[in-house]
This record gives sequence, C-alpha cells and structure tokens, in this order.
Amino acid sequence: MLVVLFGVIAVLLWYWWKRHPRSPPSFPGELPIIGHVIAMLGYRNDIWSFIKRVCDYSLENGGLIRLNVGSHIIYVVSDPNDTGVVASTCLEKGFFYEIGKDFVQKGLLTSDATTWKTHRKLLHPAFNQQVLNTFLNEMNIQARNLVSQLTAVAQRTSLGLEAKDQNIIDNNYANAIQEILNIFCYRGIHPWLYPPFIYKRTAWKKKEDDLIRDLKNMINTVIQKRRSDLKANNFVTNNGVDSITGRFKPVLDLLLHLADEEHAFTDDEIKEHLDTIVIASYDTTSTVLQTILLVLGTYPEVQERVYKEVQEVFQNSEDLSMLDLSKLVYLEAVIKEVLRVYSTVPIVSRKLDTDIVLPNYTLRAGSTCILSIYGLHLHPSWGPDVKEFKPERWLNPDTLPTNPNVYVPFSIGKRNCIGKQYAMMSLKTSLAHIVRKLHVSGDISNIKWKYELVLKPANPALMEFTIRY
Repeated sequence: MLVVLFGVIAVLLWYWWKRHPRSPPSFPGELPIIGHVIAMLGYRNDIWSFIKRVCDYSLENGGLIRLNVGSHIIYVVSDPNDTGVVASTCLEKGFFYEIGKDFVQKGLLTSDATTWKTHRKLLHPAFNQQVLNTFLNEMNIQARNLVSQLTAVAQRTSLGLEAKDQNIIDNNYANAIQEILNIFCYRGIHPWLYPPFIYKRTAWKKKEDDLIRDLKNMINTVIQKRRSDLKANNFVTNNGVDSITGRFKPVLDLLLHLADEEHAFTDDEIKEHLDTIVIASYDTTSTVLQTILLVLGTYPEVQERVYKEVQEVFQNSEDLSMLDLSKLVYLEAVIKEVLRVYSTVPIVSRKLDTDIVLPNYTLRAGSTCILSIYGLHLHPSWGPDVKEFKPERWLNPDTLPTNPNVYVPFSIGKRNCIGKQYAMMSLKTSLAHIVRKLHVSGDISNIKWKYELVLKPANPALMEFTIRY
C-alpha cells in the first residue's frame, strides 16, 4: 500500500513540475519521475559532450531550456538578457558548488551571498591595480624562466610569500588540490553521490577528508610563518595599505591584518580564502596559456603579427613595464578571442531564491540555473562568423555586440572573478616573453576536450618550440 501511495505521489509531483505554466522547453530524453538522469549517465565518461549538447540545445531554442534531475529543475540559460537578469537577481551559488563546500566553505567561490558581499569588499584592496603593478617584475622573471625551461607554468601568486614558502604551494599543496578537484568532478557527474548521507559512506569521501586535513596542515604552516614574519617587521596596514611604504599589500598580508587587528577573519576563514584563490587560479591561467599557444601554433599569420608587435614594444628592453603592457593591443585581442572561442570555464550556476519572471518564461524559486558562458560566447549577436577565431574583431569596438553579457570569460554579474586583472597581466607578460624568443607550432583542431571544472585538453596537447634567431 505504501509503495502504491509513494508511486502516485511521485507521478503527481513529476506531472506538476513538468506542466507548470510558462515553463521553458525541456531537453530531449526526459523520463517520468527520474527526468534526465538516464540521459546524464549516458555521458558519465564524457561529461563535456553532455554539457555542450545541452548548451547548444539552449542556443537553438531561444536561449533557455529545462533539465529535470529527479524532481529538481535545472534551467540552462544562454540568452544575454535573461542571463543578466538571473546574475543580478540571484547571488547564491547553485547546488553544484555544495560539492566543494567541505573544503573551501566560506571562500568567495562557495560562500552564501551575505558572507560573499562582506568578504569581497574586505579583500578588494589586495587586487587593486597598485598591488598588481608590484607583481609585474616577478611576472617578468617567471616568464623568462618559462621561456628557458618550458617544463611548467611558473608564476608568482598574489599571496606575497617567500620562495621557500611558495614552494609548498607550488608542489605539495598544488598536487593535493589537483586530487581534490578530481574528486569534485567525479561526484559532480554521478548524481547518486549528491546526497551527503550517501557520499559520506564512500571511499571518495574518506579520501577527500584526508586531503582536506593535509591541505589544512600545509596552509596553516604558511599562514603562521607569514604572521610571524609580519610581526617581526612591525608591519602595519590601514585599509590594506602599508603605513611605511604607502603601497597596497598582497592578499595574505591583508587577511592577516584584518584578522589580527580588526578581528574580521578567523584563521579558518583565512585558509578558506587562500584555498579558494588557489582553486580559482590553479588550472585556469595555465590552461588558458596552453590553449593560446596551441592557437598561435595553428594560425601562423596571427603568431607573426603578435611577434612583430612584441618586438616593437620590447625593443632593447629585457622586461615589460606597465606602459608596455598597454601597448600590446593585438596580443590582448588574441587573448580575448581565445577566451571567447575556447571558454575555459564554460558554465557557472546560481540558486534561484525567488521566482524569476522573464519575457517568455518564469524560472521557479528553489531551482538551479546554469548560466552558459559557452553559449553566450557563441550567441548569434556575434555575427555569422561567431564560430571563427578572428582576433581582429576586438580591434574595432563598433563591430562588437552591444550587450555586455555576451562576453563574460571571468563570470557574469557581481560575483565575477576578483583576480581577472591579475590573470590578464600574467597572460600578456608570459606570452610576450615566449613569442619574443620562441616560435610555436601546433594544431588545436586535433584537440578533444574534457570538463574538470575548467575545460582542458583530453588528449596530449603537443606543441613544438623552436628558437627565434
């Protein structure tokens, strides 16, 4: 009797969710009660193909469709106007981000909207342009190291650490971060692992807990060492500014000041923000750099134009200045076009805490909304050549789409990436040094892609470097 009762209730719930007025069209393959779970499982070994198919279907059907995972509704939005409404109205992250909350907790990536607003304001001075300018010398050094070694992307973080402390981040910590990201991805494509009461009984959860413990021990060592160094040097800040030099300070120094002098952060919250910064930048910048180099190898005429511009800017200098970076106009156009055509972070999500009434549909509170950055970057407003790689489109602003929401490589709305300026500076610096000394050959058309929170090559991204004479 209970089985029959639950069955009837489940069917009624499914019917109610499916038939709600002003609901957008459903993605193909929906089944009663379980929705699109079976369709998702068919792509569990190639989740990017599923995401791409869903985002493409959204583009083809007016920019908004619906997925059902059991009784939970997931909207996929690729219309720039609708995306802007959702991003500005709903600041809570979608349930997918809950997967990483045991690790980063109140970091900017996963924190609730109230905490995010407060902490983002406190952290903002550490990403002021004056702070970023102080890193240019180190960016030049690491870019030259990269040119000479070409074995790893080595660039200074914005933590302000000494070399020996930075090695902890670059090696042990980064390896552990990669392992925990792999766990998040695995859980993300297996819906039956979403419920915490199931997941906590698996070997994956035990491994995650072990990694979190190890990561906490590593980062706490760095935090305490930096705190001791700052106290020994009588370092004082006022709103993130060094009272002696007048310069803004790196994020770790600012966090420690806010914790010790203003009691704005606990040590656990400092760790959570540092973990978030590493996660947000660990794969993204290096993956984008790799993709840009592949693109330059694929389009030799583009690479040659970049090379000529770099030569003109460098002239006889060993390193780049901030003024030099501003002159690298075509290189910046190449970076922007790569970020558009090859979206490193193809989707982000929001939790709908209120009904969102759009011109054609209503998105229901309690649901999840996926904002398709991939879809926005391929929106028809870019023109008939939307899928073509054309850096020249960025040299004439009059030819670009007028809606700002069609280009959002660092996420959309208020909860965008706090480190976007830092990322652009490091990319321009690294690429300028590489292209100046080396010619790259490659073929991005042979690359298959996989989704691991960021979009990465699934097969070896082979490139050949030759020295320029």
